[in-house]
Amino acid sequence: MDADLLRADVAALYPQYGLRVAHAGTVLVGPTDEELLELAAVVAEPGGVVEPGRESELLGWPVDEGDAAARRFLEGAWRLREAPTAVRWRAPLAVIDGGRALGLAVLSHDHHDPAGTVRTSSWLARAEQGRGLGRRVRLMLLELAFGHLGAVRAVTAAAEGNAASLRVSQRCGYRETHRGPGPEGVVEVHLAVTPAAWRRRRLPDVDVDGVDAFRAAVGG
Repeated sequence: MDADLLRADVAALYPQYGLRVAHAGTVLVGPTDEELLELAAVVAEPGGVVEPGRESELLGWPVDEGDAAARRFLEGAWRLREAPTAVRWRAPLAVIDGGRALGLAVLSHDHHDPAGTVRTSSWLARAEQGRGLGRRVRLMLLELAFGHLGAVRAVTAAAEGNAASLRVSQRCGYRETHRGPGPEGVVEVHLAVTPAAWRRRRLPDVDVDGVDAFRAAVGG
């Protein structure tokens, strides 16, 4: 079946899967199982996402690989398929570039987050890192959050040693708010960005679709 038809069927039940953000050939869309399997293959490959021995730079990223890593990724991604509500929602978005699934971005809001606060997270295949795609994906997420969902603050976190992720956040306008203990004793750096800081870095000509149905589901 056509991927967009599959996406539409899932979006009828989970409207966050109908979200679509596009800019300069890069598209963020709710992932189909086919796309999740593509990403699972990346995760399963040794060094597919993070250089071996540096797994602690990705918060909570296990050191397993192969089938165990693929299963762990898929099970986590499938758990994101939950009905969104005003107090808790999660919008996973596959990063599609050049017709291939290269990573996963997630925009979310949890029940203990202040009103108007969203969380941003993302990862890319290691082979795609270092060419500016990570920054573009983050700014596309912020376009969705600030430009279309009415968020007033976006937060993220990275391990203290993850210089690349921290650099992307800073280039998108995030500023450090505090530090604290993360998984397995890693120091976790927390950052936040406001709409005003984002607007100075806003990407031009970003197309966003599927927002109305999603906003209706979360009471926006």
